[in-house]
Amino acid sequence: MRMSADAVARTVGGTIRGARDVVVSGAEVDSRLIQTGNLFIALPGEHVDGHVFVPKTLEKAAAALIRSDVDLPPPPANRALVSVTDPLAAYHCLATEDCRRRSWQVATVTGSVGKTTTKDFLAHILKHHRITGASQGNRNSTLGLPAQILSQDENTEIFVAEAGMSQAGELDLLGSILHPDLLLYTRITPAHTEFFSSMDGVVEAKAELLAHLKSEGTLVINADDPRQAGFSQRTKARVLSYGASEADARLEALEDLGLEGTQGTLALPSGKASFHLPLPGLYQAENFLAAATAGEALGMRVQDIASLAETMIAAPHRGTILHLQDNITIIDDSYNASPDAVKRALELLAKCSGRRVAVLGEMYELGSAAAAAHRDIGRLVADHCDLLLTVGYDMSNKVLEGAVAAGLPRHRAYQAEDSAAAIATLEAVLETGDTILIKGSRGVGLDQVVSALCEGRG
Repeated sequence: MRMSADAVARTVGGTIRGARDVVVSGAEVDSRLIQTGNLFIALPGEHVDGHVFVPKTLEKAAAALIRSDVDLPPPPANRALVSVTDPLAAYHCLATEDCRRRSWQVATVTGSVGKTTTKDFLAHILKHHRITGASQGNRNSTLGLPAQILSQDENTEIFVAEAGMSQAGELDLLGSILHPDLLLYTRITPAHTEFFSSMDGVVEAKAELLAHLKSEGTLVINADDPRQAGFSQRTKARVLSYGASEADARLEALEDLGLEGTQGTLALPSGKASFHLPLPGLYQAENFLAAATAGEALGMRVQDIASLAETMIAAPHRGTILHLQDNITIIDDSYNASPDAVKRALELLAKCSGRRVAVLGEMYELGSAAAAAHRDIGRLVADHCDLLLTVGYDMSNKVLEGAVAAGLPRHRAYQAEDSAAAIATLEAVLETGDTILIKGSRGVGLDQVVSALCEGRG
């Protein structure tokens, strides 16, 4: 977005005070992330109303979008205030209009696991083909994603957007803003079930994007996920599947190289090519296949995609391999966790050499399914690792209980209430040659455990 403050006001039906002709470039809802020339969207926060930060943000921001009933002093020289009844609705309106006026293509990635990694893979593939922009990190919500849209370079030809949700209706809103040319689904698994009465509700919420996929576009679905089986009947767009032997896109002669990644043959509708993906885990290979399928649909050649596999890197705390002193290896997957994602990470750990240590934090937003899900993970732990450290409160205890009940010796199972206690426990029990998986929901703060281990043993 690049327009005058006056044009912003006219677009959202607001009134303006201050410099009408000041140029606004990009937008942000987080006052800490404001860049020079941005439009600051003042919204009520969890703890503080964003209107409190308006005077400070206008030191850098060109303008602020505020609620009309909030009394604020006049803006500084060459700054503007745009007043509306509902800043959130106006913010979404701006993002919608920005998408509509651009000539770019939009590729949207959603699902339950692997969204951010697949989005990053796809953006990495496409940037070698055309001018590509992408949403950053996990800014995939109705609050974060519109800011990413509005802050894209004006020359962007393809925008890769990750779309996430925790409640019904959120993906419908994002879909109405994005109107994707390509829609890619990673696996749909139990996640955010706290807000749904059943998995059927989760699937239906994920399916909200289908109505907004352009009829001349492409739907990319996971052939190994039965929850997506009916999606192809709900769109007029072309449908491509990836995964199983009968899918349109497959990984043939796939070899699992442990912490060295995977290799094999990438088979897409247009042809085949050999690849080596240096990121470990069969789930990363699946993420690569999903991105490759979408990349070809958007004009890339299979040979070029396969050659780019070697250059893929994991985002911080999303499967990064760290080598420390004393031949200790960390699988840093501390950013987030769901039952299926933890299971896949444990499968990777089980294939590693040396003593296998699982540091598992609680999995959030599982609602009434939480206790059973954590016990189930514990049962898997008994077969996949040699030592367990759980981090958190009630639910982490369920993991420990499940592991001991399934046969993990009690003296190899530890529990820590928080990351600080986990660090102390690990420093006491780690041995030369250990491989450590660190995974948990973001709020547990296991990234602090990774940082402490790297500082102490890096």
